Amino acid sequence: MKEQIFEGSDLQGYLTEGAERIISEAIKATLKNPKESLFMLKFAAASKAASKKRREAENNGEHIPPFLIASITSKCNLHCAGCYSRCNHATTDSEPVKQLTSEEWLKIFDEAEELGISFILLAGGEPMLRRDIIEAAGKKRNILFPIFTNGTYITDMYLELFDKCRNLVPVMSIEGSRELTDARRGDGIYDKLFANMKEFKERKLIFGASITVTSKNYKEVTSNDFLKNLSEQGC
Repeated sequence: MKEQIFEGSDLQGYLTEGAERIISEAIKATLKNPKESLFMLKFAAASKAASKKRREAENNGEHIPPFLIASITSKCNLHCAGCYSRCNHATTDSEPVKQLTSEEWLKIFDEAEELGISFILLAGGEPMLRRDIIEAAGKKRNILFPIFTNGTYITDMYLELFDKCRNLVPVMSIEGSRELTDARRGDGIYDKLFANMKEFKERKLIFGASITVTSKNYKEVTSNDFLKNLSEQGC
């Protein structure tokens, strides 16, 4: 059945179309924000050039996806219910001895740009614990870095970095209402996330939300009221 679905399909074209749709929607969403919109227009041009690289590689029998996920740390300060990483003992409270340095990650980012990768998703653990790597990512203006974070380490220093490096886009994890979010992630997390959103909106910084859909929250997080609330916060 799977062979029939994918036989003759253009996976590279499918992924490229998805990437271009993300960029197009981001440009529309930032039209009232000149600084962000200008960055997105420049990034759109860089992404188009990267897409050409990937297509040429595909024609030579080499598949280069537009997206890369980089798990830059295994350390995390939260103990979220159902965390697959902690269940697999991959996430720890203290950093293991062997972790890639910011210089090593910057080399990976350089190689990714040469290959034509347009998006690198920074994940963990809690990626905001590795400010050195996030600062290195900020230097790669032709790559967009969504940072999947629990939001607890967002400070003025990070807000200033996001303002300076518009290719760094925080994506905060939320489970729906205050009750649902705090039940899964810990007391006070919901209020911290919305305080962050207020700061992002006031500073005209683009940001996103990441939602783990479960049997307990699916009605809440797919409701018009919840989505409208996120939109009104500037998400």
